[in-house]
Amino acid sequence: MGYVSLAGDKNNLPRFRPDGTFRVMQFADIQDVAPVSPDSLALMAAALDAERPDLVVLTGDQVKGYAPAFRHKSPQEVEALTRRTIEQVCTPMVSRGIPFVVTYGNHDRQCGLDNAAQEAFYRAQPGCLNATAWAELCPGTLCLPILASNESDDARLAIWLADSGAGDIGGGYEAFPTETLDWLAGTADRLAAEKDHPAPGILFQHIPLPQVYECLRPARTDEKGIPGYRAHYTPHLKLVCAEDYLESGTLREPVCCPDADSGEFDALSKQGSFFGVFFGHDHKNTLVARYGGMRLGYAPTAGFGSYGPSVERAARVFTFTENDPASFETHLLDYRTLVSAQAPHPLHDRISSTTPVTAEEAREAFRTPALIASAAAITAVACRVIHSITKRR
Repeated sequence: MGYVSLAGDKNNLPRFRPDGTFRVMQFADIQDVAPVSPDSLALMAAALDAERPDLVVLTGDQVKGYAPAFRHKSPQEVEALTRRTIEQVCTPMVSRGIPFVVTYGNHDRQCGLDNAAQEAFYRAQPGCLNATAWAELCPGTLCLPILASNESDDARLAIWLADSGAGDIGGGYEAFPTETLDWLAGTADRLAAEKDHPAPGILFQHIPLPQVYECLRPARTDEKGIPGYRAHYTPHLKLVCAEDYLESGTLREPVCCPDADSGEFDALSKQGSFFGVFFGHDHKNTLVARYGGMRLGYAPTAGFGSYGPSVERAARVFTFTENDPASFETHLLDYRTLVSAQAPHPLHDRISSTTPVTAEEAREAFRTPALIASAAAITAVACRVIHSITKRR
């Protein structure tokens, strides 16, 4: 689609509210297949009702593309199942009339349908704004300006989405595409030229930036750190966020970013209008860090279709002000607060919240008593569940 003039699209673009605020909600890693977990949908519905955001951003891995349900199916069956999954994921927004935009993760395309095919299903849903973006490079990579509250066509904020890629053929994750970097910087420059000033921008993508590791330090013996991932792994070394960078949240699993840095952070920083990058991918992480004049942050998984932090699965909320969008406020709305303090599937949730998710994490667990403690905790939960079932009988 390439660069598109703003003038013809201004009536389709979101605006700041009359009070000068704009609220965005990020859902990450719903990662399911139809029928989508009712617990995921309950969290999404409760979060939307609590905040009534002006825009929802889905940051990839909506579809659990590796699920057995997609295997040994005809192309028509895969297409129908993917469509149903996407329709169910979108239902909480569609039923409330809340607009949304979508990008993709490393698992979506594993179902057998590429992002372009899935994009058509999203665009068929009422409220999907991917089709009305001001500029688009490819499915999931777009710019959505947020206009001033005074009915002018002045862009006071730019919401950017980028398809950050998939798994690398050699293992790990491919580096952020250089074509996308060039497009982001060039399109931000063109937006600034058209509006006679830069539009402050925040970028949403699926896979985290390698710069997250530059915010970390070695953990002390009394701290529960996480190991690095692949190129960022050092045996026996656990990491936590350094105090100078920490804004909020924590790391509960390794930062699974590409081995190679394609220069994304440097390109965004050099362009000058970007003030933050937020992502998902690592389901249990909630860290928000300040680094190099930007905020880098996670939304944890909002889905119960894959592993996650039990009742601390959450949506991330952003509140931007028209006069200073870079000084935004952000917080999490979790399942525990909104729906129930009781895990819907205690044994499964305990296992998924404590089991290592990378080879490096498993390797380090075998070096410490953590593995034994996790096994004991899982056994205890299983015994309580069995005892409860026996009592009911």
